[in-house]
Amino acid sequence: MWLTDGRQSLLVEGERIARVEAGRRGRRFAALTPGLQDAHAHPLLWGRALRGLDLFGRSRPEEVAEEVAKRAFGLPPGAWVEGQGFLFPAPPPPGLLDRAAPENPVFLRSRDHHAAWINRRAAERAGLGPKTPAPEGGSFLRDGDGVPYYLLERAQELLFPHLPPPSPEDLARGLKDFARRGYTAVHAMGYEPPEALDWALGMELPVRLWWALPRGAWQGRRPGRYGEVHLAGVKFFADGALGSRTAWMHAPYPDGTFGTPLDPLEAIREEGEAALRAGFTLAVHAIGTRAVEGVLGVFRELAPLARERGLLLRLEHVQHVRDEALPLFAGLPLALSLQPLHLLQDQALVRAYGLPAREAFRFRSLWATGLPVAFGSDAPVAPPEYAWNLEAATRHPLAPEEGLDPGEVLLAHTLGAARAAGWEDGGRLAPGHRADLTLWEEGRPAGRVYRGNLELF
Repeated sequence: MWLTDGRQSLLVEGERIARVEAGRRGRRFAALTPGLQDAHAHPLLWGRALRGLDLFGRSRPEEVAEEVAKRAFGLPPGAWVEGQGFLFPAPPPPGLLDRAAPENPVFLRSRDHHAAWINRRAAERAGLGPKTPAPEGGSFLRDGDGVPYYLLERAQELLFPHLPPPSPEDLARGLKDFARRGYTAVHAMGYEPPEALDWALGMELPVRLWWALPRGAWQGRRPGRYGEVHLAGVKFFADGALGSRTAWMHAPYPDGTFGTPLDPLEAIREEGEAALRAGFTLAVHAIGTRAVEGVLGVFRELAPLARERGLLLRLEHVQHVRDEALPLFAGLPLALSLQPLHLLQDQALVRAYGLPAREAFRFRSLWATGLPVAFGSDAPVAPPEYAWNLEAATRHPLAPEEGLDPGEVLLAHTLGAARAAGWEDGGRLAPGHRADLTLWEEGRPAGRVYRGNLELF
């Protein structure tokens, strides 16, 4: 089958591009590009978010409580109210959710998923009370009676066993939405329960998957390609996130804290070495300046082993980088996975916290390292909107000199993402490469070609 956008024509045979020519006739589209990839997402959680309350852009607790009250009004007593997406400049006051949903347990996650707001019903369901200690790597805010109502980092996990369980249908819903938006591949970043991998292996997939398992959940698994699923990585968390003030920083937040280190660096090195020896690469979440530099130090120790195994390490987010840290990237077997669209919301936090603007979202400086740069959304932290990444990366509101051009943004979603995944046959319009193509109409992704079959979403 020949496809053309008037500038180039592709002959697609089966799963591969057989020829690339100019001037050929074929099925016509406004534009054809290599398939877009979301290089950092959580497709199961995105599928769950699509069925819960959408609180994206909400910055006032009172507004969120109103949405909860509306949802609870139509539910039987005892049914859960779930949602995600709020981003508050300060923690919410206690009591609001108790008044909004007195008969229903409520569990709401912040936009960055590093904090959760619950009501008394939810606390009772999980057995949380005045004497409940915060778990390692997490903390609580408590109401006037000492009952936890705002959960930071790993304190959220105390609720997970009591929530409606995730399902294969949630994963399928999330993946279909990525395909509908023009993505041909998603890098699933290890925040899903381990059984989600088995669900993916057992379903017909609308996109290709690069999969990372959570720290501690990879033993007994064998890395490799299983059809359209590439089991490849182990995910670690060096710190939290900016919105929850848990990104691990050198400069203090206004309250004098410096954020929260999560997985200890030595633990990342020790388990990371074992995972590398087993054939997995490492994908490490690092947002704050101190987390980024700490992980770079670990990666420098592990670099010889990664090279020996032919693996490319991954640094996820890389959101705040000091000038003195830029030379530390040189020479590492490393891909940088960034989510520019978070800048659109986090710019206000950078200003409010008094953090150095030049250290935030350093797209140009990181591009200049020569390392592969891959872009994603971190859905459900934000919707997987290519246009938002394009806007944020090309119109940097904090440091315009750190902006990229539109062609570089496309490269980061195609060739850069393919290199980060270790997919040497992806990300290019070239003979022998996979026929994963994104179709464009009026400047927006409109559909995709996959295995040589035209599918529109």
